[in-house]
Amino acid sequence: MNFETDLVAHLAGSLQGHLGSAPDVAVVLGSGWAERADTLLSGVERLPLSELEHWPLPKVEGHSPELRLGTVEGRRVLLCGGRVHSYEGWEACELVRGVRSIVKWGTSKILLLNAAGSLRENRPPGSLMPFADHINLGLPNPLASDQSEDGGAHFMDVVDLYEPAWRDALLASRPDLIPGVYAGLPGPSYETPAEVFRLQQMGADAVGMSTIPEALAAKSAGACVMALSMLTNYAAGIGGSRPSHTEVLETAIKHGSAAAEVLAATIQVAPR
Repeated sequence: MNFETDLVAHLAGSLQGHLGSAPDVAVVLGSGWAERADTLLSGVERLPLSELEHWPLPKVEGHSPELRLGTVEGRRVLLCGGRVHSYEGWEACELVRGVRSIVKWGTSKILLLNAAGSLRENRPPGSLMPFADHINLGLPNPLASDQSEDGGAHFMDVVDLYEPAWRDALLASRPDLIPGVYAGLPGPSYETPAEVFRLQQMGADAVGMSTIPEALAAKSAGACVMALSMLTNYAAGIGGSRPSHTEVLETAIKHGSAAAEVLAATIQVAPR
């Protein structure tokens, strides 16, 4: 056992004490997702993150720092506000402490949401993109300090990091969605037009500043992982675009109803 492992176990116990048994699905909310996601829940219990000792608290607008537990179409679901980012100064283990605690609590399905910039003209703002894969270009890997039982580094197969069966089930119910590749950069500045051009050449379809560390940590802990981007803007240089966080939040509000429908469908088809 180490200090971080002890913290995760402690937080899992705190979640059990505050909220009871673990939910079927935990949803980590990204910028602009909280308000619409909340409309899906019935029988809501709320837990401010400030009541959970050692749970990192966010500093970015659009990330409400609380947990909300309820049901969606008969499934027990936890909405997790308060995502933290590496550009705020958090260490890798702190970025994923919440996700690891939720999996330790007993939740085996983790759905990660974010707001991202589109790298493709045929994916306009307001589009929803299920993850097919990712390219990590500087976000911290939380497995770097992990150790296996024999003391070796934690080398994990991530070919199917984003669960194909879950994604395929969503596409069967929502054939209008097109999966894509997400590029993760550390931020906090947006990408330059030259960087956007290079990302396009690499095969990325969207770019953002989160999600990848949580996906790696959840998979490592044994969870089934799915991720979904709301494309809130064109990346820099596409059609003269100059990204801003204000645009991200405004687009999320404008397209919130459509995003909520896709979120509900994604929860409904999560593996049993």
